[in-house]
Amino acid sequence: MEWPDQPDPAEMRERYAAVVDLARRSTFRAPESGWGAEQVLAHLAATTDNFNMVGDGVKRGEQPDCGDPDIVDDETLTRRTADAGGLAGLLAQLEASAARLVAHAESLTAEEAATRVRFTVYHDGGMLLDEPRPWGQILGGQTIFHLPLHTRQLEALAEPE
Repeated sequence: MEWPDQPDPAEMRERYAAVVDLARRSTFRAPESGWGAEQVLAHLAATTDNFNMVGDGVKRGEQPDCGDPDIVDDETLTRRTADAGGLAGLLAQLEASAARLVAHAESLTAEEAATRVRFTVYHDGGMLLDEPRPWGQILGGQTIFHLPLHTRQLEALAEPE
């Protein structure tokens, strides 16, 4: 899948809103294996927070690293949910962080979008990807790949209405 060179802020806003809406109106069952809904949402909140920190660095003219193994660590994600006071608090964090990232995407210049940052992706305790990528492309991937991936995951965990 080809990721765009810059994110579409309107699409990003819609995709985050869809995740939050799904989480608010659904009852989720425990998975047979893998993450439960709260861990998926904690992962999205942690990823979005990480992207906000990277975006701040890019705005300052830095080339920060984008990736953190803690954003896929089961215990860290469970603790984040507990620290937020449960699903409602977690969704409030995700909404606030998403609004900040959308505002960043709206203000992104072509030069900032082209800034190469080290992009690392972790999964199941290992590193899947470690390469430099343009910042705008990473944000584009968040919009068209990562958010839809986890939306589908949440839909699969949702009890029928």
